[in-house]
Amino acid sequence: MITFDHSPTVYWLIGYILAGLVVLSSSSKRVSTPFFLLSCILLLAFMRLPVIVFNRELNADESQMLSHAITLFQDPIYWRSVDGTTIGPLDNYVLVIPKLLGFQINYTSGRVMGLLCSAGSLIFLFFTLKNWFSSNTARLLALIPLIFLSFTQEVDFVHNSSEQLPVFLLSVAIWLLSRFKLSQISVRANAYSLGFVAGAIPFAKLQAVPLALVIALAAGWFCYLQFRQVKDYRPLIALILGGFTFPLAVLLWTLSFHVFTDLIDFYLLGNAIYAGGPGLTGIPSQFLKIFKLSLDFQIFTLALSVPIILGFIAFVRLPKKKTEDYEVPVIIWLLVLSSSYAVTKSGNDFTHYFNFCIIPWTLLAGYGMMKLEKLSLSFSAIILLWFAGNDAYYFVKERRLNHFYSVNATGLGQSPVVKELKKFSREGDYMAVWGWQCTYYVEAQLAQGTAENHSERSIFGHAMQQTYRSRYLSDIQRTKPAFVLDAVGKNSFWVQNKTTQGIESYPELFQYVRKNYTFAGSFDDTRLFIRKDRPRSR
Repeated sequence: MITFDHSPTVYWLIGYILAGLVVLSSSSKRVSTPFFLLSCILLLAFMRLPVIVFNRELNADESQMLSHAITLFQDPIYWRSVDGTTIGPLDNYVLVIPKLLGFQINYTSGRVMGLLCSAGSLIFLFFTLKNWFSSNTARLLALIPLIFLSFTQEVDFVHNSSEQLPVFLLSVAIWLLSRFKLSQISVRANAYSLGFVAGAIPFAKLQAVPLALVIALAAGWFCYLQFRQVKDYRPLIALILGGFTFPLAVLLWTLSFHVFTDLIDFYLLGNAIYAGGPGLTGIPSQFLKIFKLSLDFQIFTLALSVPIILGFIAFVRLPKKKTEDYEVPVIIWLLVLSSSYAVTKSGNDFTHYFNFCIIPWTLLAGYGMMKLEKLSLSFSAIILLWFAGNDAYYFVKERRLNHFYSVNATGLGQSPVVKELKKFSREGDYMAVWGWQCTYYVEAQLAQGTAENHSERSIFGHAMQQTYRSRYLSDIQRTKPAFVLDAVGKNSFWVQNKTTQGIESYPELFQYVRKNYTFAGSFDDTRLFIRKDRPRSR
């Protein structure tokens, strides 16, 4: 496999040349739309290669989702075998696709799926801009998020995140919304499709629900207008049916496999506990706090700022006689506000939440960009020059262009404890990790023996702690994992106090492990227990 050191100068030069050609082609009438979009996706994929081939964890969420995918391939019943906590089932099922095609589930396969979602989001963003504004505006404005996503090396925007699939679904839903006023489409089919996609979004990530709700309500408004104008209620019925199709399918599925109460307890009620962000009055300060953490996103915002300001002025000056003139601006502003709410609701300072803002903010710049077409290339030039200047600075200072050194890192690594347990593992084995270190599942390529692959919610005190603990123990008794690891310590994310958070802190679990497992030793501060009926050597 291709690898990248810290200074792949020729590769980086080709990337900037390709970016320049894409920027120039955006304003050329000779370049067809399909060819322009193909060149955009080529640029995105080309500049993401270094992080794709770097087969190591960049964010704890990556290992969490990949572990779920490994488990779902072995036991595909979500909420029985897997609980993604804030991450919905669709996010995890998507990562199983590479395994179905014969590839290993690892960090590379996960980032490829994330890249496909990002590429799809940009394509549907382009067509939304085209429908609401113009083809020329769509070309010029789509360059800004394209360049941002292609050249940023901030980890939160390039790792496989749980926001990428819901953002893709949101982009599809917004595109369907933008088609309501097109004369050549079937309004009923469009309404049903939008309802179906919007109904699926909560099962990708609950955090995206505010944006999905705005889209659904806007579609309902368009269907209501259709009823008023031509007395046709069928589009509204189609929208409602589409919205209920996916949730009803999930309901029947959970009832069939007896996991409906798990959906309620652990996906809805459990995540309600997690969502401990500020109230409405605290959103601006929380948003600004996260905003300060991402310099690249600040430059992305700067590149859009002038068109956004002009677009706001145009909105304020809209004539008050035509209600339809307000429809699209109001929808976009509501998307912007709901994306800000989604970013801040959890109360965590994670910059990958800004993925929810990219499409609404780009749409917000649409009105202003229409008035600045002669200067529009300068806005994409701002963000491209930022990345070029930043790369040049670090190349001169440190001889470094690439942040993801993949020499000898294209295959999965193995931690000391994984190397030890691999001596005894068999295909189809389960493993349980107490603490928070989901990398072990990916490195060992073993399914998780508990629905939650980290035990944070069984360790920290909250209203549902005992519920989580009871499920954790019952899962282990059901799957009988070949290995139990106590990762609490230096290798564990968030939970590192061995005295108060180690496996002994849950006496019933520790008693079960002592009775049925043999302590095999501590390996780089992680304790390994092997089931007693498992032979100690191959």
